[in-house]
Amino acid sequence: MKRHIAPFIALLLAAFLLFGPIITYRPLMAEDSASPEIPPEINFLIQLDEFLKNNYVNEIKDLDLIRGAVKGMVESLGDPYSEYFSPKDFKNFNESTSGNFGGIGVVITSKDKYVTIVSVLAGTPAEKAGLKAGDRIVEVDGKDVSGLSTAEVSTLIKGEQGTKVSIGVARDGEKQMLKLDITRDIIKVNPIEYRILDQGVGYLKISEFNENTTENIDKALADFKKGGVQGIVLDLRNNPGGLLDQAIEVARRFVPEGPIVHVVSKEGKVQTFSSDSKPSPFKLVVLVNGGSASAAEILSGAIKDRGAGLLIGEKTFGKATVQRTLNLGILGGIKLTVARYTTPNGTDINKTGITPDIEVKSDTADLLKDIIPLKGDKILKYGNIGLEVLGIQQRLAIMNLLKAQPNGVFGPRTRTAVKTLQKKKGLAVTGIVDAAFYKALDEAVYEYLHTREDVQLRKAIDVLKQKLKSVENAA
Repeated sequence: MKRHIAPFIALLLAAFLLFGPIITYRPLMAEDSASPEIPPEINFLIQLDEFLKNNYVNEIKDLDLIRGAVKGMVESLGDPYSEYFSPKDFKNFNESTSGNFGGIGVVITSKDKYVTIVSVLAGTPAEKAGLKAGDRIVEVDGKDVSGLSTAEVSTLIKGEQGTKVSIGVARDGEKQMLKLDITRDIIKVNPIEYRILDQGVGYLKISEFNENTTENIDKALADFKKGGVQGIVLDLRNNPGGLLDQAIEVARRFVPEGPIVHVVSKEGKVQTFSSDSKPSPFKLVVLVNGGSASAAEILSGAIKDRGAGLLIGEKTFGKATVQRTLNLGILGGIKLTVARYTTPNGTDINKTGITPDIEVKSDTADLLKDIIPLKGDKILKYGNIGLEVLGIQQRLAIMNLLKAQPNGVFGPRTRTAVKTLQKKKGLAVTGIVDAAFYKALDEAVYEYLHTREDVQLRKAIDVLKQKLKSVENAA
């Protein structure tokens, strides 16, 4: 066996032994030419490897072939939740699911053509170094980052714990750029947001289930008890899921003794995860929508089936599968669907989702329902006609900046509305739609929608107050 294909064969043999005969092609050549020690399917791939290297016009790297083979095997499953990752992507994926990464501890966004710090996390290297909300990042390790996206700047700032990064910022009131040398540390992303509302009601939002979810839930519940909270609005809207064990642990804080979820293996073996807790001292209402998926559906399904609270909002996404990761070292890694799950009542919600007890549609969803997608690659001005103009008009109308019915014609009222937004966002007031305007328009629509009254949250609070009032009257 030639040395340059040994890693390739070893990997595929390991896959063959672990997962069975997953490769079903016949050998390219006669079966009697195959080595008796190697299964014909593996021999086929060895021969194909040789064929490609001997005949392809350019040089081929072994690792590229192996990664391509692994990627192809995973994609052949036709499962949207099973995925191959390159080494870099696998590292990023693990960081996102764990909630821990090497960095400095800032939340950034794009604002007025700059990557701007929105907040500085307490106790992080960024806070200790003196970075402040509102600082505009203009340089990272001596590199000018103007024009780069937030994702690109974030990648430059992140790095291994203990390494240093130089950040240059522009700060209001300072005439010169401030340069700060910061030593990176492990940053723990807190996916929990909570606050105490009026009349004994607490609001608790879980944005994802990472390694830090349960510990921060416990802090929130402790503060709720101290603050006299009697009922909680648990917001799982747009929570894409995350770690199974964290969802189960959070469920144990709200669901009384009994089943939380049933995990069903390929062979049909059922593993039930249960709660051994006493009934929660809090009355509970849970907000869900079409963005509530996977681990978020495990929690909401357990709460609904076990009668631990009421679900309010819109039908959930419908992802009832469990994935496991496999680290392949220099090859990267894979995420593979290994099981399905059902709710405590045995309901399979895959592709169907969970219907809430009380359905309340988001008014923002209605506003965006028929809006025209924007490519954002055309410069538009007075006199232009088309779908791009209509899409811009629709967005301006949502914010009440366009005082006319959108019709796809760039007329005087549209020009006035464009100028109004340009002035509001600190852009040159030209009345012409360019790249800067498209970006400002997206930001403005996002800001506008998030300042509107949340009708789903309002309904949840009203229902929860009624539940608390009923308890008081019964007492």
